Amino acid sequence: MILIEYIDNITTSVLHKGEPVVLAIQKIALQHPESGIVIFKKGTGTAAFLEHIKELATPYSFISSTNTGLQDLGYVEDSPFIKVSTNKAYPMWIKSDTLVYIHARFVNQIGDQITHNNGYLYWLNSVGKHSRPQGIFNYQVPVAQETIDFSDLLLYHFVIQHYKRRWLVFLLLCHVWYERRFPAFAFAKACFSKSQTLKLDVVALQKTDLPVTAEVVNYDVIIPTMGRAAYLREVLNDLAAQTALPQKVVIVEQNQDLAATTALDYVITTAWPFKIVHHFTHQTGACNARNLAIKETTAPWVLFFDDDLRLEQSFAQKAMQALQLTGAKALTFACLQAHEREFLQVFKQWESFGSGCSIVHRDAFLACSFDKALEHGYGEDVDYGMQLRNAGYDVIYAPQIQLVHLKAPTGGFRKPHVFPWSHDAVQPKPSPQIMYHRKKNYSTKQLRGYKMMLFIKTFGQLGTKTPWGHYRNFAASWKQSAVWAGKL
Repeated sequence: MILIEYIDNITTSVLHKGEPVVLAIQKIALQHPESGIVIFKKGTGTAAFLEHIKELATPYSFISSTNTGLQDLGYVEDSPFIKVSTNKAYPMWIKSDTLVYIHARFVNQIGDQITHNNGYLYWLNSVGKHSRPQGIFNYQVPVAQETIDFSDLLLYHFVIQHYKRRWLVFLLLCHVWYERRFPAFAFAKACFSKSQTLKLDVVALQKTDLPVTAEVVNYDVIIPTMGRAAYLREVLNDLAAQTALPQKVVIVEQNQDLAATTALDYVITTAWPFKIVHHFTHQTGACNARNLAIKETTAPWVLFFDDDLRLEQSFAQKAMQALQLTGAKALTFACLQAHEREFLQVFKQWESFGSGCSIVHRDAFLACSFDKALEHGYGEDVDYGMQLRNAGYDVIYAPQIQLVHLKAPTGGFRKPHVFPWSHDAVQPKPSPQIMYHRKKNYSTKQLRGYKMMLFIKTFGQLGTKTPWGHYRNFAASWKQSAVWAGKL
């Protein structure tokens, strides 16, 4: 590990002393292409940072100390990578310039693609924003917490370089409406800037020479099901054919008909190469079913599954290899319909969580549960992913491991659920579950940005096409949604 000290964007350590810090990083990376590099502000201790990054530092990771700033980007970015958890390592691309880890192999791929003319902080965040979607694991670790922002000039310049151009106008609109300010010069100057790209070979960065042994991990499977006996049987047959068998399969069968009995007789009458725990309940809801199933598990890993998937014989073995390669405690697989194709070939930090196609370690899922306030609605899987991240566990997507999702036309929740607000004179907009989820998991400015976007998208859909009439109706629907979200 090579350490670089700097102050005011100028290197003060022996190596390349007096040079701009980004140039020093680039030169050191060329001279030491297999080294990790830690860059720190003069006077900042590095011991706690080095301890935190011990298990996170790889050629494809990019890590900094905590920065709770740059929250204005929440107006234009609707992702889980804006709101900061300050007490755990958190997967997010926003960077502080106080303490930074980057690997020389990654720096050498960046080269001169990202200019450092806008300063070191801008360069760090530009690299972070471009690299995370491509498969670079970006983190903040809970040391040296600061709140560092861009000036308006740099903020608008950043938006035009890293987002679609329409978001520049949207950011200005949010500043005017919510903050009663009009950064006209920053907006006008950014209009003449061009977007920016970064080309990376992340496959090469993630490639390892270490032997992949696919160590056998003990895992249980949980499957909520409803009216899909034939499909579930195929899932069980596929699990029984795995080269690495589960210890236990927990099935929670739901049927709201109080006179109904189980439709899964084959669970008992067929000999399976694993233990099956079968629960039958008249209470419907995937959140309740999964929470109930998790309580029955005993293995260190749990595979969250849907009841209408098909999987190849080597699926479990590939999953174990992926766990070994990434060190992940929560791994989501590609869940594709027959006509879909996934061409991504690298692991990446996932924006959501697949509640029917993921494997999670006991350490992680014991810190979380499916939020029953979202039952029969939207967002329970996204919320579960947020719980994992806030507990210190990243969600990694493994596109190379693919499942076929049959999207069964029968069973499941085919009838619309009747909610308490279904017959209100003023219908909530958005749905109370979405409002609840967003208030719980997103930043204030992200919620404001979402409100502004929803206002624009619903124009003409709430009974009037006059601007002030639409504003009045939208405000009433938003207030109704907030009231019900509070009750949830």
